Amino acid sequence: MDRFNHEKITFWFYQAQMVLLNSFSIAFSNVTSMSENETLLSVEDLKAYFVSKKGYVKAVDGISFDIKKGECLGVLGESGCGKSSLALAIIGLFDRVAKYAAGSSKDPRLRKKYEMGLDDEGDRPGVRGSVIFKGMDLTTLDDEKLVEIRGKQISMIPQGLTHALNPQYSVGYQTGEPIEIHDEDVRLIELKKRVLEYLNLVRIADSGFRFVLDPSSFSGGEAQRILIAMSLISGPYLVIADEPTSALDVTIQRQIINVLRMVRDEFKVSLMLISHDAGVIAELADRVAVMYAGKLMEVGDAVQMFHHPGHPYTMGLMSSFPTIAMMRMKAGGKKPRLRGIPGDPPDLTELPSGCPFHPRCSFAVERCKIEVPENREVEPRHWIRCHRYEEIKEE
Repeated sequence: MDRFNHEKITFWFYQAQMVLLNSFSIAFSNVTSMSENETLLSVEDLKAYFVSKKGYVKAVDGISFDIKKGECLGVLGESGCGKSSLALAIIGLFDRVAKYAAGSSKDPRLRKKYEMGLDDEGDRPGVRGSVIFKGMDLTTLDDEKLVEIRGKQISMIPQGLTHALNPQYSVGYQTGEPIEIHDEDVRLIELKKRVLEYLNLVRIADSGFRFVLDPSSFSGGEAQRILIAMSLISGPYLVIADEPTSALDVTIQRQIINVLRMVRDEFKVSLMLISHDAGVIAELADRVAVMYAGKLMEVGDAVQMFHHPGHPYTMGLMSSFPTIAMMRMKAGGKKPRLRGIPGDPPDLTELPSGCPFHPRCSFAVERCKIEVPENREVEPRHWIRCHRYEEIKEE
């Protein structure tokens, strides 16, 4: 494996992908046995709330979508709209967030409100709704069963580098931990071999001896790549990637995207890609879900969403990114105009009445301020939450 670290040629990474293809075939053999077009994950009316001094924070509020085998769903939205909370709710970790938010505030009233709210049929902290994964409702499973699924069948690439890796253990130990937990009979030599293969895959330099070092010995970009290796090593059916290319330079971003694309295309592993970067979403996503204030405003085919968005918020997002034409205008001396979305995202504890986007929407009418729009399917697999979709489409 040393040649992967020391061979200095331009196409090193692509050669490494081909050499490691056999290793992936073993790791992802359980995934390839699934039938084509099978719905792997189905989320229905998912809600995830936690309490704060200002009231209930509706981080995820009535979200529904599905992911098929080998499909990549990109979740796009502004910071603070609830994307990471959605990921935590799916894998069964959000309840810990809700409990911690109530207990760590040192406010006994919040703790009491959390405990009383658990049995409330209305708004309450924690997770409600259904998350159907391979026929199992993850929201009804106990912690022991969820541990059997997390890391083996569903894995997550977390966003926070500073707290995702344990400073007391080597990166090699942490990378191989998913295999060690779910396969007690694995041989140490085989485990080490798999760890080095995956660390080389994400291009950790000199991994043959650096795998025994602790996380403080690695840069932020290397730490992010180690987390990606950890998420892939057990051969999951679904990988939830929360900002997987953050803290990485453009070259390494391209390499990470190529790894995720190869895993999806060759072994039909499903991806849920969370990002505020539309460019990353455009690279990988088959479908795009646009999230705002805890709700999905529009879900549809990626090409349609980028070229012909239907929701006013989606239109605003797509027009907020600079284009090549704008760069040419700047180079030619003309002043390019980058259109954005006026106003600020709402406070999730004090959401506006009606449509949450109406204070910032140029198409809003009186009905938008009063009535919450339904999430409706306007075309096959194209869902939108807007009262005026048909009118806007004709304009």
